[in-house]
Amino acid sequence: MKTYAVERVGQQIVEWYSCIMTKDIKQAKLLKPKVDVMVANMKPDDKMLAYYQLVSMQYDLLMLKVSPDEAKANLDVTILEGIANQANDYLKFMYYYVWGRNEFYQKRYKSAIRTYKIAERLIEKVDDPVEKAEFYQKLGISYYHIDQYTFAFSYLEQALEFFEKDPTYIVNVFTCKHILSGIYSELHQHEKAESIYNELLIATESYPYNYAITKYNIGVNSIALEKYEKAIKHFTEALDIKEFQDSAIYLKAKYHVINLQLRLGNKPEGLEQLEEEVHNKDAKGIKAKLMICRGLYLEDDISLVNRGVEILEANEDFVECRELCREISKHFEKVADSAKALYFLEYAKEMNSKIILGVDQS
Repeated sequence: MKTYAVERVGQQIVEWYSCIMTKDIKQAKLLKPKVDVMVANMKPDDKMLAYYQLVSMQYDLLMLKVSPDEAKANLDVTILEGIANQANDYLKFMYYYVWGRNEFYQKRYKSAIRTYKIAERLIEKVDDPVEKAEFYQKLGISYYHIDQYTFAFSYLEQALEFFEKDPTYIVNVFTCKHILSGIYSELHQHEKAESIYNELLIATESYPYNYAITKYNIGVNSIALEKYEKAIKHFTEALDIKEFQDSAIYLKAKYHVINLQLRLGNKPEGLEQLEEEVHNKDAKGIKAKLMICRGLYLEDDISLVNRGVEILEANEDFVECRELCREISKHFEKVADSAKALYFLEYAKEMNSKIILGVDQS
């Protein structure tokens, strides 16, 4: 049976809840079995399960009122209404929070922020400090992805203020610190970034997956410092950790190793195998980046480079596209092709605008 991403399940619950609130009985009844199946087969997530249970209660209440013959037996309208009234503010918050999570999952970061900002106006009615901290963490990460570092830093620090008080949330602490160090790296404050990474190397030793993520992020920071050998070392160490091998960025780490070997002028091992792997897994972004690598470093084929860049832009991978255009520009500057170097530098600036301003995501 297929396992569903939590964000996809959440969006389906949001659609179901919208039908319940507008009393669209026909559509609510049609969506219920689909939602039930998706929840039964989603990745474990207590928050989403709780949201589903509350929306299910709203569905039961609606059916009792408008179609009692189809409602579950032994349900008391008065009791359900009392529970529903108590949960009303939380349900409103969760509606926008879950909607925002799906927008983030779809990489529509500006849309995610717009939705999260509506949820933020409702967060004060939510009593649970854990809910608030987790919400601030997600809002901070969304701002990070559109280069709004001041806002990102502010929300992440609010989240950390809570998480650091309770060892139960140590993984949340790791996540927040990784993003904060990423912000320092983007702002070229590499000493501050490295200081956090060194702390994380010690703190994550007993958490293999998080330790691998730390290694990966040190590799990314080392690329920014043009310490390519160091970056390769850390990416390779991350790849060797079993818990990392199912990660969403596992293939990306493999790509970095090959890309950096090429940038160092070495012949990389495993390029063809990785190309086959990303093809089989339909990893379009990495496939495009490998296409650029071939065209730029191995085959001197500008058409491959242009095609790879076009794919990244078409997929709205604007951050990746910007970084690749900067890399391409540096390469052409190095080989004294000033026209192409300037072209791709301007392309990178255009991508930067799209990251900050976004595209139509309505």
